[in-house]
Amino acid sequence: MIQAWMLALAFSSSVLDQHPNDAALERIKALRAQELAELQAASRARQMQHELATAAAQQQIQQLGSSATANFSAGPALSAYQLLAVVGGDQQVVVLKHQQQLLRLVPGESDASGLMASIDGQHVRLQRGHEQRLLALPRGW
Repeated sequence: MIQAWMLALAFSSSVLDQHPNDAALERIKALRAQELAELQAASRARQMQHELATAAAQQQIQQLGSSATANFSAGPALSAYQLLAVVGGDQQVVVLKHQQQLLRLVPGESDASGLMASIDGQHVRLQRGHEQRLLALPRGW
């Protein structure tokens, strides 16, 4: 009985190998094609997201470059800057206001327009090129 069952199993396997179920094979091919199309669409979506992020970053760089160039070429006097705060901590930051913009400067490092701040005793020294201006630090600093 067991031998007959094994013989039937071997015969059915060999028949299936010789004549696979065409419908099942076509279904597998269709599913694989669908999976590949979904993977391709996801890849294209990621590529488009990267292109969008790149375009946004390039636009921001252009805006920064044009605003820095405009501010620098216009040559605003250092008297137009207001000292708002000096923030301490691991790294000091000087917070300034110029027109409607807030600027953060790390003492000793210049920004894109060449403006540099340093802290001298009770003053913040602003410097751009040969121009300098001393701003009094808030009391208790």
